[in-house]
Amino acid sequence: MRVLVLLATGCTLGGTGKPPGGGDQGSGIDLAKCKAALASAPIAPAGFDYHDALPTAVHNTWDGKTLPQPNDPSYPGGHYRTIAPDATGAIHAGCTTAGLMYTPAAIPGYPCAAQDFGFPPGVVEDTTKPIVILVHGNSDTPAGYMKFLAANPASLDFQADTVARDQLADLLPAQGFRTIAIDMRTDKVDDAPSPENTDTGNTPLNSDHGWTVPLIEELVRDVAIAYPDRQISLVGFSLGATAVRDAVRRLWVEYMDKTWDVNIFTRLSAVVLASGAHHGVSTFSAECGLNFTMRGTVTCEMGERNGYTETTFARPLDGPALPTSDGSFGGWWETPCADGDYAYGTRGNCGGHVVAYTTITMQDLPNGTQQDEFVSEAASRIYPLDCANNLLDALTDFDTSGYFYNGYFRNHFGSVRSDAGLAKVVAALGGM
Repeated sequence: MRVLVLLATGCTLGGTGKPPGGGDQGSGIDLAKCKAALASAPIAPAGFDYHDALPTAVHNTWDGKTLPQPNDPSYPGGHYRTIAPDATGAIHAGCTTAGLMYTPAAIPGYPCAAQDFGFPPGVVEDTTKPIVILVHGNSDTPAGYMKFLAANPASLDFQADTVARDQLADLLPAQGFRTIAIDMRTDKVDDAPSPENTDTGNTPLNSDHGWTVPLIEELVRDVAIAYPDRQISLVGFSLGATAVRDAVRRLWVEYMDKTWDVNIFTRLSAVVLASGAHHGVSTFSAECGLNFTMRGTVTCEMGERNGYTETTFARPLDGPALPTSDGSFGGWWETPCADGDYAYGTRGNCGGHVVAYTTITMQDLPNGTQQDEFVSEAASRIYPLDCANNLLDALTDFDTSGYFYNGYFRNHFGSVRSDAGLAKVVAALGGM
């Protein structure tokens, strides 16, 4: 069954809430074509396992002062941290509500930080719609999904907004969607900063999948348990895109391994992946193997954008390569349950439930290079192509708000903060 439906009730709960810049995209998928594309997908392919490739961290915390050495088993970077206490009693350093400037979302059983965006006056929750979970990118917070206006728009080196535009934190609640943004606590990243005149530390407070994925996994699980009759839709931006995919994989593995009785794919409506580095990131060669903090480990997990080779982290996520028309890498496992049947080299483990996948990224330049600061069209799209609605924003569809270092990464943020990007996200979620 397909659960991504356009509900007219959205209009009665506060209008369309839709930004200018795009029409209704829908799921964009022909289910029959997706089923045909996956008909020849390999079952239990040799050399591939849907279980974790990254190890579990021995310690959940680091001292924030010491630069890790290569292959230090006590360093948690490049490992999945745990919400449960480690041998010393320490939990994941990012699972805390201490020091928040907002009231954390009240979700039964969820101990970490998230922000629940309220409804505007006159609008109530439409419980027929999925609960939407927003996942921010690296070195960011839930503010990445909120309105922003630069203090001095005229000082920026592009034509910046002079009036704050509505963002997903406004648009989705206006249509009756309960909207929760995880906060992966960039401020609690426990790596050492770089010594002066070096790039060997983690001054920008980057995190890797070992930091982000367990937090997302915990939130999605707890929302699924707390609201057993509701569907869930996920939006992941930048690092959040690959982290969302990996968190869903790990939750499904819990079901397959019989450590959780819920098949997460029966609860997912739509998965929207914006500016994701599914097949490489531009910073790989500058950081991977040279910086041993999470600033480096995250790029090793993502791989090289130009000339991508599947990484160890990605193998259980993407699976074996499938044929592509242009020779770019694409994996058979990248759209699990898009046909209601095939997931991670298995069949019959979707509960008959179809999940709608959408990717959004900025188009490449005509000469084949990228205006997006981190990813490319090939890096961001997922496969099989008939099982995902891989959408492109135009080169002019960048974020004009000046958010994040005066809009320094405005092209990258365009997929979730430009009017065109916002319209695509809202439509992919079943909004108007």
